[in-house]
Amino acid sequence: MPAPSEPSGHAELLALQSFLGSAFRRPRPIAQDAELSSAAAVHVAGNDRLTPAEQADIYRQQFWLRHFDSLAEDYPGLAALLGGDAFDDFVTAFLLASPPRRPSLRDLGEGIVAFAEGYPGFAREKRAAALEMVRYENAIVDVFDAADPPALDPAKIAALPEDAWERARIVLHPRLVRMRVQYPVHAFRIAAKEAAEAGEEAPAFPAPREVWLALFRRDLTVAYEELPAEAFALLEALSQGEPLVPACNRVAGSLGEAEAEALGEKIGPWFQQWTGWRWIVDVVL
Repeated sequence: MPAPSEPSGHAELLALQSFLGSAFRRPRPIAQDAELSSAAAVHVAGNDRLTPAEQADIYRQQFWLRHFDSLAEDYPGLAALLGGDAFDDFVTAFLLASPPRRPSLRDLGEGIVAFAEGYPGFAREKRAAALEMVRYENAIVDVFDAADPPALDPAKIAALPEDAWERARIVLHPRLVRMRVQYPVHAFRIAAKEAAEAGEEAPAFPAPREVWLALFRRDLTVAYEELPAEAFALLEALSQGEPLVPACNRVAGSLGEAEAEALGEKIGPWFQQWTGWRWIVDVVL
């Protein structure tokens, strides 16, 4: 038996949705596309001032403005780094390649890092910094919305036996992002936002400077810390499940004699800071 035909109202709705999906994702006016203009005449009434294509184009423009503004808000450092036209080109290419799949604008940048890595439009001299910036700013979005695990219980630390640190696994906050970058993207992003708020030109393109960063949420805002290289290496070892003492020994083994001796004096203050910032959320034997 053949399948029953869909009600006419449902079929019309699907046709309208298909038209709107095609029209809104088009970066140029609907009137420039003969096929879309004909479809607009079917689905849109028009009025005495606007043709159906022109009337539909108002909503197409709002679609693009809304999504452009959202990405510019989430990626202000990338916008300042690339410049207006180059950023517009990047966003247009991204939205065409990755149309929004979810209603929340929070998810609009989903997939933007992978897209940027294959994007051929970055200026050669800015490509490395642009990729680091888009990774950094994308991480900010994730860190801001992350759920917090329960805080570390001080009584649990006090109850640990003396030899616990030889075998205890330190659990880091799952949204503690650690990044080693070749450009100071964190500082440039702040400078770019301050310049924009003051109505000034974007700051100069940053010179290379290797930085070890930790990105985390503090007091409902996303914060960062520049880390010493050995602190970054220790956090990396801990994140891989290595107990504290073996992790410290491994980091010390990569340092010179004087630096290795100084490391022992730094670990206590680091752990006080990291616990206060809720980077450490548990200790598991």
